Amino acid sequence: MRLKILDDIQNIFAQGKSWIALEINYAKLSLAEKMTVLLTTLIIGFICLLLGFVALILFGFALVEVFKLIMCPALAFLTVGGIICLLLVLLWLFRKPLLLNPLAKMLTKILIKPDEDDTITTK
Repeated sequence: MRLKILDDIQNIFAQGKSWIALEINYAKLSLAEKMTVLLTTLIIGFICLLLGFVALILFGFALVEVFKLIMCPALAFLTVGGIICLLLVLLWLFRKPLLLNPLAKMLTKILIKPDEDDTITTK
């Protein structure tokens, strides 16, 4: 009888160790998945930002060429530079609703996503 209880206790400890090892592996896999999604999003965002800067430069030169038709070239370049500075000031003033809030929402969605198994449905 006593040997059976000791065997049961050893079996419980062995199952506990394997359960802890499985939970650690699940946490590692979950972290790897979330980091993959986050890094992919950052890389795509960086590429889009880089291409956006190139497009902004090209649109700026095109706008200078349009303004050259109605004013001198130096004034056209100054006008386009002023428009770009005005856009940067507006971006700075509205940085919270345009950049910070969507970024925080995306990061919390990626990092703190509830698992389907953990949710409790009540009727």
